[in-house]
Amino acid sequence: MADVMGWQQVVSADVGVIIVTAVDCLHCVELEAILSEAPLEVPNHWIDKEDAGEFFSRFPLFAASIDLLPCAGIFSNGKGKAVIRAATSQRITEALTSL
Repeated sequence: MADVMGWQQVVSADVGVIIVTAVDCLHCVELEAILSEAPLEVPNHWIDKEDAGEFFSRFPLFAASIDLLPCAGIFSNGKGKAVIRAATSQRITEALTSL
């Protein structure tokens, strides 16, 4: 999925979603396909778990929460607001609605 904004810009937005994936994650591929058909209404960025070192060092509590992929983090103005483990489109939307 093509990202228009980098993770730094998404995290700094009023509301943004970072989705952590892995190359061998079938659920990640499924989520990407679903969101390509019905995109999120907020800025978002996909990042491979193996390439997320800088992101994880800035948000260690989020990094520690990742055990089931895909994992989505909702951020607002540089602060983590929610973590959605085993993220689905519906779970991300529900978390965004509850903010």
